[in-house]
Amino acid sequence: MHEPLVRVVYERTSPPGVEPLIAVCAGEVEAERIKEQSSAGGRYASWEEHPLIGSAEGTTSLADGEVIHVVLLGGDDVDGGPDDPIGIAVYADRDAAERRAAEEHLKTGSPGYHAVSLPIGWRAGG
Repeated sequence: MHEPLVRVVYERTSPPGVEPLIAVCAGEVEAERIKEQSSAGGRYASWEEHPLIGSAEGTTSLADGEVIHVVLLGGDDVDGGPDDPIGIAVYADRDAAERRAAEEHLKTGSPGYHAVSLPIGWRAGG
């Protein structure tokens, strides 16, 4: 059985090249809807898929409100934007996400790795 997928959505803003995290969702349809809304507003959004590492066996889908833990490089304050995080992985367990962030820090020497807890359906600024 495959882990459920989480879509992490970014939107390009000013200054050029900065793409803050704007949403976390479970479905591809929802990620595409957010992308289309962004385009209609003259902005550019993109999304990427991450398997939910450590999800309960047999879990195939996620519901809005379920809390997941995203390991990011950069983007210390997801609601404080603009910032430019890069999603590294998504975990079902906060401790596992924190361990992964610490491992990445040790491996790369970059202090910018950290975990944030967000519910499925989260949108920036709300």
